[in-house]
Parts: sequence; structure tokens; C-alpha cells
Amino acid sequence: MPGDRVFDVDQFLDTRKLNATHVKIIALLVLTMLIDGYDIFVTGYVLPVLAKGLHVKPHAFTSVFVLQQFGLLVGTIFMGPLADRFGRKTTLLFSIACFSVCSLLTTQVHTVTQFTVIRVISSVFFSGVIPNAIALASEMAPKKMRAAAVSITFCGYTGGSFIGSFVQAFILDPFGWQGAFWIGGLLPIAIFAVLLWQLPESVRFRARRNPNDPRIAKVLRQLDPTVRLDGSETFLVHEPARMQGRAPAAALFQGRFLILTALLWVAYAMGFLVSHLLGSWNTTVLNTVAGIPMKNLSVVIAGSALAGVVGTAVSGLFMDRFGPIRALPAFFVGNAIALAVLSLSDVHSPVMTFLFMAVGFFNAASLGGINALAAITYPSSIRGTGVAWAAGAGRAGAMFGPMFGGFMLGHHFGITPIYLTTAVPALIAAGCLIAMSRVRAPTSDLPVEEVVGQTTSASLMPDRPAA
Repeated sequence: MPGDRVFDVDQFLDTRKLNATHVKIIALLVLTMLIDGYDIFVTGYVLPVLAKGLHVKPHAFTSVFVLQQFGLLVGTIFMGPLADRFGRKTTLLFSIACFSVCSLLTTQVHTVTQFTVIRVISSVFFSGVIPNAIALASEMAPKKMRAAAVSITFCGYTGGSFIGSFVQAFILDPFGWQGAFWIGGLLPIAIFAVLLWQLPESVRFRARRNPNDPRIAKVLRQLDPTVRLDGSETFLVHEPARMQGRAPAAALFQGRFLILTALLWVAYAMGFLVSHLLGSWNTTVLNTVAGIPMKNLSVVIAGSALAGVVGTAVSGLFMDRFGPIRALPAFFVGNAIALAVLSLSDVHSPVMTFLFMAVGFFNAASLGGINALAAITYPSSIRGTGVAWAAGAGRAGAMFGPMFGGFMLGHHFGITPIYLTTAVPALIAAGCLIAMSRVRAPTSDLPVEEVVGQTTSASLMPDRPAA
């Protein structure tokens, strides 16, 4: 009968070797993030053409970008707790289905107001993808590869720019700006069907909800065909005693987690501010301020996307090797330096593509790394809420990115002040992460630098039993 034998799910998942099921899960999550990354930034990719189509100036879309970030913020507040209650996969599929419909509806708008309303609604559901994909990658990966799995998953989000560059080069001329949103609506429908069929729910989530859930055994056998399960198991996941019985949101602010959460949120906000300022206005700045044709811009965007994918992928490897508190500040400082050099360079020089690649690399490495840090900071019972609310803090910061960009464009700022200003938040984020290294983990005598820096897959919770 169920309950006769206790099976330690944490130990099992943490000690497995990488196999085909792990690779399949990560590949599906990468594709999902690829589509989400494209759909979130699609307006920025096509803005000059979109503005002409709706007969307005590009900076008239400042409110669209800001309100979209507000929608993303609202979504992240609710999607995390929903994921902790109903499951990562369920919330992910719900989000994808909703924003695919919204993207298709966007092709039918005729005014900026109509466009704004649909984009804000879409953004609420966009926010359900990142935290759930990250939580799934983190909870299903082997312990030694957890940070790398999260970073590779985030490669998809960065790689969304590849779809954007393809649209700029091949879709805008024959199909107009509407073609970009047809792609943004049809691709999610395709991935929805694949995820429904092939993506498993988090085993840790299922074990917390129902320790005798028979679906757990099926996934465990996929991860290791040699595991012996006879149906009598009670599947156990370890949760720190101090977290048991607490609401996920309240646990984020328990003890010294209050300081860690605050610093993490500021770093998130600054990182997202930089990313969304560039994502919203980069194409418009280079097209309208610097006079670079859209087709030529597709090369710059593709190069930056390629470097971003590499940066996202290696961020986890660097974090596993040197620890997140050492690696992440270096990524943010590198991004600030690249932006400063870019601001002082000739945008028509051949070297400009390489400078944008440097910005793409460090920007993506920063975001990928900080998402990995958020996923490993909190235990499984509050991970969905912890990652989602940290991303929500990022969305709050991201609201100011398009606002600053629109202000600078509206007041005819040049290339130098635009990119030089963008470098400042990256330095602030680096400072917050350095400050985290001086905060001690709750109930632990070790600083975070030692607790997390040695292995990024460990939770900051010191009372979690070792696998």
C-alpha cells in the first residue's frame, strides 16, 4: 500500500546524471522562452514601421512600453503563487494559450489606444512564462547542473531576438508590422501542443501536493530507468522546518531573507531597466537617430542576439565555477563598460556590430545569471513565488526603462547620452550583488558568499538536509 516506503525525491533528483529526459525538458523550455522573448519585445523590433502604419511618431509608444511593463508586473505578482498552488506546467500552458490569442488579436488594431489595451492584457500572461520555466529547469535538473540548466533555459529568452531580426529582414516589407504579430500568435500555439504532450510537471511540486501521486513514479523512471518503484512509496521532499506552514510570500521576508530579498529585487530592477530600455528603443534609436536602414539593423540585432545566447549559456558555467556573488557583479560591470564605449563610438563604424555584441553578451549574462541566483536562493516550497516576485521587482524597474528612453528620444538626445545613461543602472546592480556577499544566510554562520558561492545549486537555506 502507498506509504510503506519513503522515497527521497530531493536526493534522487540531485544525484542523477544528465540524461535524454533532462535534455528534452530543457530544450522544450528553451523553445518556450524563445517565443516569450520574441513576443515581449516584438513592438520594439517593428516600432518604426508600426508608428508609420498607425500614423504617429515613435515616441508616442512610450506609454505602450510603460503600461506593458505594468502588466508584466501585475502578472508576476499573481503567476508565482498560482504556480505554487496549481503547478509550474499548468500555469505555463495557461499563460501561453492566453498570450497567443492576444498576439493574434493585435493584428486587427487600428489605433494606438487599441494596441495599448491588447498589449497590456498580453503582458499579464507573458509574465507566466519566465518564472515557471526557470522553476521547472531548477527543480528537475541535477544538483551540480542546476545553475547551468537555468542559464541555458534563459538562452531562449535572449534568442528571441533572432526571430526579431528575421522579421526585420524578411517579414516587414512584404507583410507589414502585422506579420510580426501573426508570428507572435501562431508560434505559441505550436509550442503549446508540444508542451502539453511532452513536458512533465515538476516532481518536487507533485510530491509536496500529494506524496502518493502515482504520476511521480512515471517521471522518475524517465529520469532513471533503473530506479526500483513498486507503488508503495511515499515521495518526500525536504522543506526547511522554519518554512513549513508559512505562506510563500511571508517566507520571502523571514529573518535575513528580508535583506537578501531587498538586495536581489533592486539588482533585478536595475538589470531589467537596462534590458528593457535597450529592447524597447534600440531599433528606433539606430533607425531614426543614427539613420541606419531596417534591413541593416537586422544584422546588428542578430549579432547581439547570438552574443546574448552565448552570454546566457556561459553565465551558469561561470557561476558554477566562481559562485554567483563573484561572477554576477563582473557581468554587470562588463555591461556598463560596453555601453560606455558604445556611447563614445561612431555608430556607422564596422566595429559597432562588435560593440553591440559585447552589450548583448554582458546584458544577457547578467539577466541569465540573476535568474539563476533567484532560483537557487529560495527552497522549493516558495521558489515559484520567490522567482516570480523577484521578476516582478524587475518589471517595476523595467517600467522606467522605456520611460527614460521615450523621454530622451522626445527631447532629441544623441547616441552618447542615451547609451551612457543606460550604463548607470548596471553599476547599481553590481553594487547590490556585492552587498549580498556580506549578508549572512538565515540561521547560518556562513556568509552568502560561502554558502552560495561554492555551489550555485545549493539553497541559501542552511537547514535543508544534504542530498
